[in-house]
Amino acid sequence: MRSTDLSRRSLFAATFGTALGSAACSRALATRYFGWLFVASAADKSITVADLSEFRRVTNIPLGETPAQLLQTRGKVFVTCPEAGLLIEIDKGQFRPGAKLAMPGRIANAAVADSGLIVIATSQPATLVLVDPVSRSIRYKVALPFDPAVLDINGEVVALASESSGQLMRISLRSGGVLGISQLGEPCGALRFRKDGQLILAGLPRSRQLVTLDGQTGALLARLPLHFAPGRFCFNADGGQMFVIATGEDSVAIVSPFQNQIDQTIVAGRQPYAMAVSATRNLLLITNPESGDLTILDIETRKLAASVHVGGEPGEVLLTPDEEYALVLSRDSGDVAVVRMKTVLDRANRTKPILTMFPMGSSPQSALVIPQDV
Repeated sequence: MRSTDLSRRSLFAATFGTALGSAACSRALATRYFGWLFVASAADKSITVADLSEFRRVTNIPLGETPAQLLQTRGKVFVTCPEAGLLIEIDKGQFRPGAKLAMPGRIANAAVADSGLIVIATSQPATLVLVDPVSRSIRYKVALPFDPAVLDINGEVVALASESSGQLMRISLRSGGVLGISQLGEPCGALRFRKDGQLILAGLPRSRQLVTLDGQTGALLARLPLHFAPGRFCFNADGGQMFVIATGEDSVAIVSPFQNQIDQTIVAGRQPYAMAVSATRNLLLITNPESGDLTILDIETRKLAASVHVGGEPGEVLLTPDEEYALVLSRDSGDVAVVRMKTVLDRANRTKPILTMFPMGSSPQSALVIPQDV
């Protein structure tokens, strides 16, 4: 770990380390959230676990392979190891690796269906795999005509797209049958279903377009121009707005998926990277690695609600299920800055919004918050 990271964490500890113990002298103590934070660490080839009720790292789960996506379904936790072609169950009671399930190729992407089944797309060979997490078995495999890069699921339909062939395929999860292939004309970098499943939104970085397709037939409906190459997508709580960002730009595009149009483009801090939505407060949280900030936008007014300097290179941002805390992971060191939402939004309160900071695994790939009673 770099000395600058250690110094930054030490500074936060010195500044805020007594906040939890002394807060009762000046204000009511924050409600603690009883849950675990799991972080997939590429550098350490492990899963790092923190106790969120105390905001501290408690253990490390060695995998022996480089992890990528963490998945939670039916009370179980799994992690993908792309290069090894493995799906590994994590025993969250004993904090150790469990059963391993070999995939037919390199894991390109994975997601959990509404049914709780795990959908995995592999390359070399290009395959769609449906996994039963309870029996830890493969239900079926479907050969694909292209190496998939991105996917999304709505109900019993999965959509997959390629970063090279410009094709989008829809497959029935119930039968494994191919429902159709659509030609996008160029590689796809991001893909999401509208909440009702009637529309598919695909981001085309090369032409700076957002393409919409009929969710039932796959027919192309519109090509919507953007001011930047689309990267990550994120929906608000009711699915009525979709936010689009691209690494290297300072803006976020707001899409109205039910009107099938780009509504507005606004500034969202310095080079937005990752997003999360607070449903209870109707806020969009955006990390800015270039400036070391967490930008918080009011979704209704589309104005800045708050900005917090967390330092380092903030990457992924998660909210605890009670939405009282935002957890911001540094892209390199894996340090986690804990931001208390109530404090950061209270402009009359001069208390520092960063409650604490603690170390996790380096080079985090994904993170997952799990209630301790689950």
